[in-house]
Amino acid sequence: MNNFIKRIKKANMNEQSEPLRRASSLARGSNPGRLVEVLRRQGPLPRVELARSTGLSFPAISAITSKLMAEDLLCEAETDTATPWSDDADEEDADGGRRRGRPAVLLTLNPEFGRIIAVSLRMNLVETLIADFSGSALAQSRLELATRALDAGALCDLVIAQIDTMLEATVTPRHRLLGIGIALQGIVDGDTGRHLWSPALSITDVDLAKPIRQAFGVEVVMANDAVAVALSLAAAEPALAQGLTATIMVGHGVGMGIIVDGEARWGAGAGSEIGHVKLGLNGPQCRCGQRGCIEAHLADYALYRDARTFLDLPPAASQQPSEAQMALLHDRARSGDSRLEHLFQQAGHALAEAVATTISVLRPHHVILAGPGLQAFDMMRSAYEERLDQAVLPWLLKSTAIYVRPSESATIVDGMVRRTLRVVDRSLMETTE
Repeated sequence: MNNFIKRIKKANMNEQSEPLRRASSLARGSNPGRLVEVLRRQGPLPRVELARSTGLSFPAISAITSKLMAEDLLCEAETDTATPWSDDADEEDADGGRRRGRPAVLLTLNPEFGRIIAVSLRMNLVETLIADFSGSALAQSRLELATRALDAGALCDLVIAQIDTMLEATVTPRHRLLGIGIALQGIVDGDTGRHLWSPALSITDVDLAKPIRQAFGVEVVMANDAVAVALSLAAAEPALAQGLTATIMVGHGVGMGIIVDGEARWGAGAGSEIGHVKLGLNGPQCRCGQRGCIEAHLADYALYRDARTFLDLPPAASQQPSEAQMALLHDRARSGDSRLEHLFQQAGHALAEAVATTISVLRPHHVILAGPGLQAFDMMRSAYEERLDQAVLPWLLKSTAIYVRPSESATIVDGMVRRTLRVVDRSLMETTE
């Protein structure tokens, strides 16, 4: 297995100058890729079910699984004796009845094949997670610091140090690391690995992927954090992965991640700065430096900032309220303070404008409203629903299913693990062919 991983890393390092344009597809012309994709989506399966799910013949599945098991990518999963599957290719008799076949041998992705690390960079917070090859989390850390005080060198050093900390915490040798995913607030060029702008950082146009790739010798995948949330939620609810799905994430800021059939097919940075659509040129100050943005009415920092104009609330570090400060604000709003109720009604109007713009421009099958800011959706709901009915053509509104999924910050690193595994899978399958 170690030699196989070394071949993959050598191939990746030789292709550093090539953008990750194909990163969103799992070697779609590859039969091994189709098989691995099915296992990632459905979990352990017998060979017969793999043949059905991939559309490949049973002999082809047998040949592919034998090869992948020899390379340690696949292994046999522990099974329950009551499993309903048989491992025979021909399970049905001429009358359509089921034959008694051999007990099923479930195949699964070998969790010990390697490790994936995901890093989320947000305002004053760096969250890091290490997962095994099956995508299961092994360890996680949260580091609070003044992110806007970091220059480019300090930022890269910090990310590298956090990755090393995860490797040490799980006693994982560097050669077992297969890929690294980095999610950021703001504008990210996923193809080149450059961070272009983020409210969490004072620096702009930084090549973050290259030094990290050089430090660890593996693929580095970058994405907007809303894309990572979209991938995580779609994986948790497969129905949300069908067709075009737009996830609007509300919290530290307001962003949107776009996925098609469960993948960020429009590039690794398939995100939209929906939060910086203008509601009014003379509106409240936004963190981007302009006025009247949706985010300036809806994001945590905007609500907390405006509430402090009439309430005695402690100041927020770097103008970004903590989770505890936002929880306090929510509690006071629910206690019946009419001024706070008005703030959250304005936030509901802004959220409706974000959804209306998304539906009118993209016509998605699904819109997911997610993020920690949706913990306060109950206080926004009536104003949100009223404005949405006014802002969208009725037949357009009926064509889109809208879901509210308040999510924790851990959803970002979970989605980034999934995104990075897709890229790693592609490299693996190309190497096996």
